[in-house]
Amino acid sequence: MKTEKKSATCTEICKYIENEVKPGDIVRLSLGRCYIPGEVVTNSEGVLQIDIESDMIKGLSCIDVEKLKDFIVEIEHECKDSVCVIEAKDD
Repeated sequence: MKTEKKSATCTEICKYIENEVKPGDIVRLSLGRCYIPGEVVTNSEGVLQIDIESDMIKGLSCIDVEKLKDFIVEIEHECKDSVCVIEAKDD
């Protein structure tokens, strides 16, 4: 699987999530000190419903990425044939 690494502003990451992340994709969000791994169930204009799979939290959760954009550290987005890792930089 091909891995692409890049950096982007938090605003650019929000736009990327809104436009590129699809149901069935795997995302791993790092928001501040929180790490949120899971499968995307829905993406409604950047509000992700994620089926979280971690040791401490399991189940569905909704995350409004735009409201949390100041806390974005990194997103790892895994789709059919590639992985894109985007590290946040200052706006």
